[in-house]
Amino acid sequence: MDHPIKSLQGKTNVLETLPDTYSCRMSAAEIVEDLKRCFNPENEFVKGQELQQIIVYYAEQTVEPVGWQALWMSDSKTSSTLKAKFKSPMLVEVNNVDYQSLEALVEVVNENNEEKTTETVLLTELHSLKHQENDAITIEATHNAIQRIRFFYNHLLLPWDCDVQEDWFQFHLPVRVGMFCELRSGLLNQETVVRYHYLLSEANEIEKKLQEMALKVELCDEEMEDEVVGSITELNSKLEQIQQDVEIILNPSTRMLLFGSKVTRVKQNKDPEVLLVVQDQTCISLHQTLNRLESEFSPQLNIRCYPSLQTALDDCRVDDVIVISKGIHNLYNVNSFRHGGTLIGIGAKEDIVVHPGSNIEVGLTFDDGNVILKNFTLLVNNKQSGIAVKGNVSLENCTLRGSSLFDETKNGENDVGSWKGFYVAPQGKLVLKQSRIVNFDVGLRVRATGQVFLSASEVESCNIGILAEQETSIHISNCEFKQCKEYAIGVEMDSDSIGETLHGELELLQMVPETFRINDCRLIENEVNVKLEY
Repeated sequence: MDHPIKSLQGKTNVLETLPDTYSCRMSAAEIVEDLKRCFNPENEFVKGQELQQIIVYYAEQTVEPVGWQALWMSDSKTSSTLKAKFKSPMLVEVNNVDYQSLEALVEVVNENNEEKTTETVLLTELHSLKHQENDAITIEATHNAIQRIRFFYNHLLLPWDCDVQEDWFQFHLPVRVGMFCELRSGLLNQETVVRYHYLLSEANEIEKKLQEMALKVELCDEEMEDEVVGSITELNSKLEQIQQDVEIILNPSTRMLLFGSKVTRVKQNKDPEVLLVVQDQTCISLHQTLNRLESEFSPQLNIRCYPSLQTALDDCRVDDVIVISKGIHNLYNVNSFRHGGTLIGIGAKEDIVVHPGSNIEVGLTFDDGNVILKNFTLLVNNKQSGIAVKGNVSLENCTLRGSSLFDETKNGENDVGSWKGFYVAPQGKLVLKQSRIVNFDVGLRVRATGQVFLSASEVESCNIGILAEQETSIHISNCEFKQCKEYAIGVEMDSDSIGETLHGELELLQMVPETFRINDCRLIENEVNVKLEY
């Protein structure tokens, strides 16, 4: 007779797990109330060292001890040995739950191996199947309990909690849940988020090392003991410093000590607001900027001032207008601006430089809504794409400039500094007016169903000017493509088309009229003007 799990393996719908939705639609207050009700229903005073036993008691009351099926899924806490031995996810049946260690002895059934295999895994690595072999199993209660335990260990418990002497549920639970909800909402600036996760990662690594050192003390001789104890002291000192930094980040009132304050602005209505970036300006230049603003917008319009472009982006709301003037403006995260807004430079565009400085593959990504960029230079260094267009993006009187494309390397070969100027995703729409694209491997990469409208613009000193799939829509009017080292315009023809690679002039694009509509396009000093690839 087949094992119960073996009889389930051929039924894909039967292998469906219950959804892991804990906290998804709950506010911070609701999460706190739920965890107190489940873990500490009597509202007792609980120190940090008592937390493990609190969770153990809750598991004993709610988690079925044996006979239920689940998918084992590895996570960051899974041992490397187990990860190497089994491919996640793996179908298992729980033979026994060890509540004290919050582990489960499971039987793994591999249809290619008739031999029974048992392993001990963390209870939090088990995701209950929706359809159980035994209908008497109250799997929903078990599933909900494991969700809460998983949430507690993944998001709330910190390595130093065992030393907490005050009431953990009163003083630490609300703060930790609040931080989780802030991270989930995306309201925190990127620097704070990255720093927080880095500190937690470092703390967990130090905790592992301390556990390893504790074992060494028991096994080492007297000569080695002093050295090991010294290492433990040093690690504890580092952990204490990390704890102090984390506590500052967790407290919104003290977070500014590490990262500066981030004001969460509440808009009185849905009307766009103007955010003015003022950095290192003289009185005369500031006066000129304000005069330009008065002519550009209503004189009665309220304006908010910010010391940098990034602080303005941290505080902006969808469809706000951000104004920058002469200078270099670094940014690391566009935040809500990715969903719509306007960025305007006041002054000569060559003197207004926006530089995406974070170590990411795409300089700027705009997901949806309408984004308008006017009158500045975007300097892109070593990015995969300068601007990724997924919604509607318009540029007017802008320059998108990559790093030097043809610098000689030590091997005498040409080094490509930046790959794509624009990446237009399917359904994306890009409008360029009086703008320049300079120094990229591919100036514009346009995917199927993407749309591009170029007027009075230039594509210069790229390997490839435009590389488009056949089912795109590209309108070119009064534009120049010059000094492209491979070809100015390339079209990737559908695989159903029959023919060879063709090189030639603009007349070739008549073969794909649904893709290109051209009115006055000048091709100057390009290696090849047009290339159709089949």
